[in-house]
Amino acid sequence: MKTIYEQEQKRIISLRRITEGFKAKRITLFFSIVFLLLSFFLAQVVLFEASVPFFLPLWALVNLRFQRFVPWTVVGAILGSFTLGFGQVIIHAIQALLFPFYQNRFINKIPLPIFVLLDVVCIQIVWQFISYGGEIPVSIWLAIAYEGLLSLFMTIFLFQLFLPFPDLLHKRWTVERMGAALLIGALVLTGMSSYIFGYVSIPLMAAHLVIAVSAAIGGVQLATVVAVLSGTILSISKLSFSGMIAVYAVTGFLAGLHKPFGRLWQAFSMLGATFFFILYDRTLPLDSVYIGSLVVASLLFFIVPSSWIKQLRNQLYPDTTSVLLRRQKWMTEKVNHQLQEFQHFVDFITRFISERFDSKALRKDEKTEPLPICQSCFQYEKCWGEKSNGMPALIKEWEEQPKKSRMQTETRIQYKCVKPIQVMHELKEKEAKQQLTYELQHGKKMFALKLKDMGNHMSELMNNLENNITMYSSHEEVIKQKLQQANIPFFQIDVLNIEIGQMEIVCCLPIEARAKMVGERLIVPLLYELWNEPFEITAMKEIHHPYEHIQLTCKSSVRFQITHDVYTSSSKNTIYSGDAHAVFPLHPGLMAVILSDGMGNDVEAHRESRRVMQFMRECLNKKMDPETTMHTLHYMMSLQNDNDSYATVDLALIDLQKGELWSWKAGSMSTYLIRGNEMRKIESKHVPFGFLPTFSIEARKMDLKDGDVLVMLSDGVFSGNTTVEKQEQYYQKILQDPSMNAERFVKMLEETYSLPGDDRTVIFMQVEHVVPEWSLFTPRQTAKYQEKMVH
Repeated sequence: MKTIYEQEQKRIISLRRITEGFKAKRITLFFSIVFLLLSFFLAQVVLFEASVPFFLPLWALVNLRFQRFVPWTVVGAILGSFTLGFGQVIIHAIQALLFPFYQNRFINKIPLPIFVLLDVVCIQIVWQFISYGGEIPVSIWLAIAYEGLLSLFMTIFLFQLFLPFPDLLHKRWTVERMGAALLIGALVLTGMSSYIFGYVSIPLMAAHLVIAVSAAIGGVQLATVVAVLSGTILSISKLSFSGMIAVYAVTGFLAGLHKPFGRLWQAFSMLGATFFFILYDRTLPLDSVYIGSLVVASLLFFIVPSSWIKQLRNQLYPDTTSVLLRRQKWMTEKVNHQLQEFQHFVDFITRFISERFDSKALRKDEKTEPLPICQSCFQYEKCWGEKSNGMPALIKEWEEQPKKSRMQTETRIQYKCVKPIQVMHELKEKEAKQQLTYELQHGKKMFALKLKDMGNHMSELMNNLENNITMYSSHEEVIKQKLQQANIPFFQIDVLNIEIGQMEIVCCLPIEARAKMVGERLIVPLLYELWNEPFEITAMKEIHHPYEHIQLTCKSSVRFQITHDVYTSSSKNTIYSGDAHAVFPLHPGLMAVILSDGMGNDVEAHRESRRVMQFMRECLNKKMDPETTMHTLHYMMSLQNDNDSYATVDLALIDLQKGELWSWKAGSMSTYLIRGNEMRKIESKHVPFGFLPTFSIEARKMDLKDGDVLVMLSDGVFSGNTTVEKQEQYYQKILQDPSMNAERFVKMLEETYSLPGDDRTVIFMQVEHVVPEWSLFTPRQTAKYQEKMVH
């Protein structure tokens, strides 16, 4: 037994469903009624008491653009034709039956208005030839010619007024479209000339109401044009041409002239124009029906909502100032945001250079430090100990002397040193580095000044944008042009996101189209051609509101995903490690993996590797080219002081959309790719950052497949007692285990080989296909994004 509350809720839900169903179908219902009434009245329009030419243009429009409304058009045309006789029904039927020949390839080259003219004229000639027994009077020939010309112009006006969906609902009204609407409306009113109720004529009342509304919208200019056009069409139908055109023209002129004084003055001015012509020319058909229709139109004009008039005014006379201001504001905010990002990057680069090359680096050391070659010499204590033989003083003297007067000092160094050639080589290299340090300090200032100048240039550009309106071509227009060139029917294109790797585009296609096939075989390749970005169809829905169409959603296709596991440990069980790593996405379709190993395992190595990591990550996030990033970092590290250390860098960019691995290496260990029983490796052919004055780097590319395993590691994982080839064979063997992870990999190596006491880092990655949520199977479960730190 249901309660009263449950019954009430069920009734509310039913009413809500009925309301929502009506809202979804109201656009279709509205246009069904429009085409029914249009076909009914246009089928019975009579001009010059003979010509009835307006059914075929409407039939052509409905067949080519609005096929779902064909039944309503047929019903209206049959009913309207019967009012003129059974013969008119036959003529319209024959004209409609000949229209499908327009689909022929040869005939299709003929413009549609010309084909309609030929269809109307040919049928009328045959019909009149039979009716008059082969002798057609001249007046009939003239009427046939009039009918053909009128049908040609009517076709142009109908196609100008009724645009395809969704432009028919959302596109702004132009002057041409407004003129076509007025002309068609006036012709419809001629077909309603017999609808008179007492002292009110429906066509006269509608015509004067339109004139009054036009005066309220556009003033004198619009009201006069509408009045003259309406008066011309209505006068032709009644063969009272010149006099009534003057009446309508003066009526529209006075109504528009009194627009600033309100609706009351507009109504009185329209009545005043009519009474003036009654007194001026009593031969005009200004009877009680005309006056009654004018009075009713004036009363209806008072109850027209002001919001409707305002909306029509915005359609016909849009205020583009607000749109341009909004566009300008959006552009200014966007440029401001980009400028702020650029300024942050400039500050970061300046700070990075300043920290590395401070003023202390330019001052010579007060105390001469022993050279690296001297530290490994067996006579170190003799030269640099407490009982020194004077070697520090000689080296300091050599550094302070000019190059031309160093020969004697070099000879004295040779007498006291057992490795004079190596010592002189290191002294000259140290001097070259000091000189380059000075040059780099100057270059740093120039670099910062250039960045500052570029920032000023962007600020100036932004100021220019604030004062000028720039035109642009939107992405939607580019896609529309491509679809039109490929003859793909569509209603609307919306670009929701344009970011690389997460692009989202919605295409509205006709409901009759094979959306899935068209999308996969035509639209997706076109989008790939435009942006070089793989796409996939993620959703396809049938929409009934505000009009029936299929909504196709295309997004960037990310075919692969990476699950990674990281193991890192320090050599002395400290909280810092000489190795640094980072795994982060640059965008949903591109993953970056960085592994840096500082020279040594102390705090200095930890600091160096972290600085390298921070610089590379910042540059990649700012969309700097990877090769440019590597060269820039090496340029700033190659001219460092002797007390600074060096760092290796292993950079890998994984394209998850195309399945590609791009690798840049500077002194790092090899990267291993395991595919089944096969192992491939990418070796480093370049020295670490800052190790030599010259530096070159090349990118290596490898294709990825589902199930591949990628391993990036530091040199602490290799043993010095076993050849690298044997260790790599062991890697290939143990990495066949599907359950292998980074920590287990390192533990097995520690048990098998005698690993050095160094920092160890292993980045273990598995490549898998992206499986949709609706898939019938699930991939193997693996540990995702696990990182462990062992102290």
